[in-house]
Amino acid sequence: MHSHLSPGWQGMSAVDVVAERDRIAPPARATGLPLVGLTLGTDGSWSARFWLRSKREFQRRWCEKVRVAGDGLRLTWDDKLRPPPERRPMLRRTIDTWGKRAQEDLGRLRVGIVGLGSVGCMVAEALARIGVPQVVLIDADRVEEHNLDRLLYAGLEDVGVHKVELVARHLKRSATAADFRVDARIGWIQERPHFLAALDCDILFAAVDRPLPKDVLNHIAYAHCIPVVFGGIFVARKAGGRLGQAAWSAVVAGPGHRCLRCDGQYTSSDVVMERDGSLDDPSYVHGERHSDRERRNENVFPFSANVASYMVLEMIRQIVREEWWPATAKLHYSFVPNRMSTARERCHPHCSFKRITAAGDSAPYPFIVDPARTERLPRKYGLIMRLVEWIRRMVSR
Repeated sequence: MHSHLSPGWQGMSAVDVVAERDRIAPPARATGLPLVGLTLGTDGSWSARFWLRSKREFQRRWCEKVRVAGDGLRLTWDDKLRPPPERRPMLRRTIDTWGKRAQEDLGRLRVGIVGLGSVGCMVAEALARIGVPQVVLIDADRVEEHNLDRLLYAGLEDVGVHKVELVARHLKRSATAADFRVDARIGWIQERPHFLAALDCDILFAAVDRPLPKDVLNHIAYAHCIPVVFGGIFVARKAGGRLGQAAWSAVVAGPGHRCLRCDGQYTSSDVVMERDGSLDDPSYVHGERHSDRERRNENVFPFSANVASYMVLEMIRQIVREEWWPATAKLHYSFVPNRMSTARERCHPHCSFKRITAAGDSAPYPFIVDPARTERLPRKYGLIMRLVEWIRRMVSR
């Protein structure tokens, strides 16, 4: 790593090449580890390249971008490998709102959406409208009749169609990017091909209610430094079926932010219970009062639209944020008192996700499976993990 006295993406002088290739490469060759060179410009922009061994010498391969994750998401692009998008008349109002520089970042992003229910569909529509050129959709579910009151795009004729196929078809009509691409993946985020596809994204949206996908995305947010925007909805009813309370929130997980587990979105014991099948066994969870088991699928279209807008705004804030802006905080809206609140909290001191920040592949996620595998853990591990989770909470208090 070294610095240059100029802004933007940096090239390399002959002296730079000799320093990295001939002076620093020998330790990489001796250890078998990859070598990455980084250069910092005066405006905080980073440029990067890999040095790959070919026969007896190292060959340079430029990266197309560098991401810096934290309170915001700063991107620096190699304009030769990823040219900025051309200004299109259909995006005139969008560009005039947050400026050419921010739109050049948005117009080169690869964004993943995990979960294509009522919230995920509206997030996808918003991304297509603002000029995001590459969208990855991950979901294994099909459209069912009881989805039609809250699922964007879906009609009676779509019942039985995979949600990702339905959304992909409509996004191609809504997209404003010149070269729009959608990668529609039928499956779960914990399946290896889809997990790897998520690692190629610049930012991820989590529109899921099951604990295992939340845990996978939490791992990605810290181990691979890919920000994850999560949205959740809670609905409570009074006796007689009347609405008692509704609330929804949007939060960003990743370096510099509180993780989803410490935020109370799920527990480790829930992950193991999903793995051993307990969450799908009504007799086993009877009488339990946990959010993921009690609130699932309780939602309506207006609530989904609201939380989806919060999530998209959190992503835009990550991109357009200036240094003097307050750091991103959790947004929480309570419907009955009509009150919005924000909170910026940290992870628990002994949070295991903080310890794997930027560890990458050296901290593999333990529950990634091949699509054909359906193995489950023995149910006793669910009981053990619930005890461990209780002990962890007592220690934290």
